[in-house]
Amino acid sequence: MSTRDTAGAPAADPATPSDPHESGPEPDGGGTERRWFTTDRGMGVFLLVTSVIGFLAAFELTVDKFRLLANPDVVLSCDLNPFFSCGSVMEFPQSEIFGFPNQLLGVFAYAVPLVLGVLLVSRVALPDWIMNGLSVGLLGGVALVTYLQYASIIQIGVGCPWCMIVWVVAILQFCVVLAANILRGRLGGGLLQSTAVRVLASSPVLIACLWLLVVGTVMVVNFWTFFGSLI
Repeated sequence: MSTRDTAGAPAADPATPSDPHESGPEPDGGGTERRWFTTDRGMGVFLLVTSVIGFLAAFELTVDKFRLLANPDVVLSCDLNPFFSCGSVMEFPQSEIFGFPNQLLGVFAYAVPLVLGVLLVSRVALPDWIMNGLSVGLLGGVALVTYLQYASIIQIGVGCPWCMIVWVVAILQFCVVLAANILRGRLGGGLLQSTAVRVLASSPVLIACLWLLVVGTVMVVNFWTFFGSLI
């Protein structure tokens, strides 16, 4: 090759990969693997489905509460036995923490993620502050749920079947939404520098299941008179 041909050739861009099959860093948190809950569509479907389940459980609890107020002797559909009875739990003051039935909190609270789920499924781009706000709201929700679990299992000694569905949905939503916000960098890129945080945020459903397993274990231990009779 002549000197003139060499001089006329364009210089190679050092930032361009020499191998056409190589790629640069992935988006979404500096190379973090993309997962179903980090996409708007996946998160939208998740919020929509889980919120409907939580809303229906809270609504059924609300209806049962008013039925119980109208007739204290009524037998509710979730009054299974002395250890699992929604009606028994509703008779205690812990069922009205703020001066009104806790069930109403669930009905109104699940309306928020339900609406956000519809918007995300409809391809409406939500700003980060809304999803971060949802995380804060869900944190308050699981804090309340944790207290109600303690009140139901430890203090009262009776489980509420419909309440348990609300517990599962609240814990699952909190873990998944928080994990998505971390992996998408909504809470700051500094969190993604920690390998432990990335690993934990990549498995929110597993974390929720372990959380619920602990709750279930405490329930079995405290209700062993009932569970022991099943063996």
